[in-house]
Amino acid sequence: MPNEQINQESFFSIYGPVKSWRAGTSLGIDPIGEISTCSFNCVYCQLGKIQNISTEIKIYQQTTKILHDFNLALKNQVFNLAQLDVITFAGSGEPSLALNLGEVIDELKKITSTKISVLTNATTLNDARVRDNLAKADLVSLKLDAPNDHYLQVINQAHAELSLKNIIKGIKALKSIIDPERTKLQLQIMFLEKFAKDFNYIHALCQLINEIEVFNIQINTPTRPKPISKSGEYWLATRGNHYGEAQQTTKPDYIELTELPCIDKETAFAIEAQMRDLLKQEAQIINVYAA
Repeated sequence: MPNEQINQESFFSIYGPVKSWRAGTSLGIDPIGEISTCSFNCVYCQLGKIQNISTEIKIYQQTTKILHDFNLALKNQVFNLAQLDVITFAGSGEPSLALNLGEVIDELKKITSTKISVLTNATTLNDARVRDNLAKADLVSLKLDAPNDHYLQVINQAHAELSLKNIIKGIKALKSIIDPERTKLQLQIMFLEKFAKDFNYIHALCQLINEIEVFNIQINTPTRPKPISKSGEYWLATRGNHYGEAQQTTKPDYIELTELPCIDKETAFAIEAQMRDLLKQEAQIINVYAA
């Protein structure tokens, strides 16, 4: 394939690189595909409305397809391996729904020593196959926005089969098999302005953190706009949600981007101080305003 070029009209599973406040220069891999698929439909999601709210674990994109796209992007100098800080599995929904996630990670580790990260909403961790897949990554970021089932619906609009109790059970199960020398676990918490000054909300989150004992924590807020289309569709280019000339992406005319209320710097550091007081162990906290 000496003259093969990237087809911008078809689904391409590699995107970026983008600058991540959490991880530096990150190359994105989307193992889900053109139809956004997730067990959550978060009110702040940068994809907009999720098209397929599902808990089904299966192969969405063949391993050969993902590796082909990776090698093609590398050949076309879309990215330089030496300049990457991390390769991140995220994209068009929940990456841990991809049954072949671990297989793809194994194959990438044959190509590069770049650290591999997975962003997950932690809803699939009661499945041993998912735990085995995630254990192959260098960093696993677990979403934890909801201190109870009420917030699980209000904020994350979770699939009807899901409960916070089972999500916490899954996180504990993953933690039990992880080699901390090989794989780092961290929590990513999206603080919405509506709840950020509610001490009871923050206290309840800290109780959960003390229970699961993962003390690497990200304090985040929805700084990326949420796309809303007239037809309720999502916008694939928002996998990185970095618009403009650098990514060769433009906003379609039928898409409206809605800026969501963010917590300010003062509130973010007040939350961090409260969390440090409430957690039973010293935490490593990455604050979005300190990045």
